[in-house]
Amino acid sequence: MRRALLLCCVSGVLGFASCLITQQPKSGEILFEEKNYAHAIDKLLQEFSAATETTVKAKLAFLIGESYRLCGQYVPAEQWYQRSLVLDANQQTEFLYASMLKANEKYEEALQAFSQYVTRYPFDEYGHREIEACQLAMQWKKENTAVHIKALDELNSAASEYAPVFAPEGAMWFTSDRDAATGDEAYGWTGRKFSDLFLAGRLAVDRWQSPRALPAPINTPFNEGAASFSADKRLCLFTRCGSTGPADDYCQIYAATSNDTGWNEPELLPLFSDTCNVLHPFLTSDGKELYVSADVEGGYGGKDIYVFTLQLDGRWGNPRNLGSSVNTEGDEIFPFIGPDQRLYFASNGHAGMGGFDLYVASRLQRQWGNVQNLKPPFNSGADDLSLVLEPLSREDQRRYVRRGIFASNRPGGKGNDDLYLFWEEKKKVYLLSVQVVEKLFERPNDPNSAVIGFKPLVDQPIHIQEVNTQGQPLGAMISLRTNEQGTVLTALGEEKMYRLSVSRPDYFTRTETANTKDFAHRDEDTILINMRVVMDRIYRDVEINLPNIYYDYDKATIRADARPVLDTLAALLLANPHISIEIGSHTDARGSAAYNQRLSQARAQSVVNYLTEKGVSPDRLSARGYGESLLVNRCSDGVPCTEEEHQQNRRTTFKVTAVRPTEQQ
Repeated sequence: MRRALLLCCVSGVLGFASCLITQQPKSGEILFEEKNYAHAIDKLLQEFSAATETTVKAKLAFLIGESYRLCGQYVPAEQWYQRSLVLDANQQTEFLYASMLKANEKYEEALQAFSQYVTRYPFDEYGHREIEACQLAMQWKKENTAVHIKALDELNSAASEYAPVFAPEGAMWFTSDRDAATGDEAYGWTGRKFSDLFLAGRLAVDRWQSPRALPAPINTPFNEGAASFSADKRLCLFTRCGSTGPADDYCQIYAATSNDTGWNEPELLPLFSDTCNVLHPFLTSDGKELYVSADVEGGYGGKDIYVFTLQLDGRWGNPRNLGSSVNTEGDEIFPFIGPDQRLYFASNGHAGMGGFDLYVASRLQRQWGNVQNLKPPFNSGADDLSLVLEPLSREDQRRYVRRGIFASNRPGGKGNDDLYLFWEEKKKVYLLSVQVVEKLFERPNDPNSAVIGFKPLVDQPIHIQEVNTQGQPLGAMISLRTNEQGTVLTALGEEKMYRLSVSRPDYFTRTETANTKDFAHRDEDTILINMRVVMDRIYRDVEINLPNIYYDYDKATIRADARPVLDTLAALLLANPHISIEIGSHTDARGSAAYNQRLSQARAQSVVNYLTEKGVSPDRLSARGYGESLLVNRCSDGVPCTEEEHQQNRRTTFKVTAVRPTEQQ
């Protein structure tokens, strides 16, 4: 890690003045002990080249690796730990070498290294935990994500940029140790300037003005950064480390209020004792809670996250540690509570991908828990930290699930920590609910009697597969089974078409199509598509009426109003290629029997021709005209009847004549 406000944990003996040392000490080890890593690396490299004894070279190689690691340069750190191991293998170096493999996202190599480590040191729980972390990291990298990230190149530099915060007037503040920072001294930890708070105005969602350092009294020649604002942006809390005297050398939280011309002189907030570092304040929007990261004695280890509650007298109450669900033996830093009322923070103590990872926790009453790793692309093998969510306008809420900025020193940036914009666009969630039923007839087993209800089919398989516009299958088919209500529920993709197939012994197989594009115009985030699939039992040699099949007088031509019914029949036959049917046509008794016979045969044949044009094999179809031979009522020749009674006899039917075995049977 390379940011001063994160790791500058000075002691009362050294004081902050140790960070100002610019003269070379007597040895690289002394520079290392004084946290003057930038100079320590140069000196240790010289000493390593001059050393001849193996044990000395092993120690120097280890210190070089440590210096690079503490400066966040994990590639050379890995190389120097490895050199140290070759010279003198030991438990600490072996663990750190495997950790650097992981930080450099060499997860398979890291997994092998940690596996060898636990073989030699089976009681080290950290080694076993890191094996699990490597396995999780490899799995997470394979997962799909809807989150996009973009480096904010106009803000980033070869120095470090981190700790973004949305500031007054739509601007952003962030922390950087670039050359434009206040003062002339170099910080021994990094070899660069002391960090300052910088301001950048916003031009667009992903475009910013050139940043500039905030003037005094916010910035000083020492380290400033990691700010937080009250809801009205008139109160700013930030971290400051260092002073001209020895008393304030630890990092502490300062408060500044704004006036018409700028910011008033910041005042120290007395939150803890003077012998610990207090960093990264976050003030809740209601101003009643203040979260910080601090290395207070008695915590869980390293830096923990604490919360202060505002008292009636305007003072902050006693600190409360967030507990073991959030805090670990490592460091928990940069707390932030988003508009979703969840706690975001960075940690190197929870199972992660390497270095610091970003996490989110949920609150139940006063306790925080259910800590979740944010996974890629938020997290990488490098250090990922200081995430903030942006308050979205009503218009943006229609488009984005969330949007914000975080910092990372992952490869591919301008150098050191860089700022990254992230956004997750809203996608409609399509849920398909399919109920499979069969008809209940007024006269059981008589498909020509009235339908009086529907019976759900329980444990019925349903096969669903994505298809293209030509109906060709895409991807794998999924199979589901209906519940006690005869229903299945599944998610569908956006602007995709699916074919549903339902098969059951002694029933017609049914196929249906669901196209989520048909519902894209709806405003809901979650769209429920309800479908009912009615399964028809196969009745052998039983004539079943086809409703709404009408013909013009003395004609056999298929009318337009008959086509929907025949299209449904064609689809049924195409989904059941093992079934053959007879199309029957009947007339009333008016006219001669010979005439009615010829007309009914022509009408039956025109139905067969229509189905053939729709793709049904003619070998599966037969046409038979029955004329007036099978009247369904008393309206024979010479019997006076109403037009409605004659209509009952003018009907088109189909009858299953053959059922060939299928694979399912």
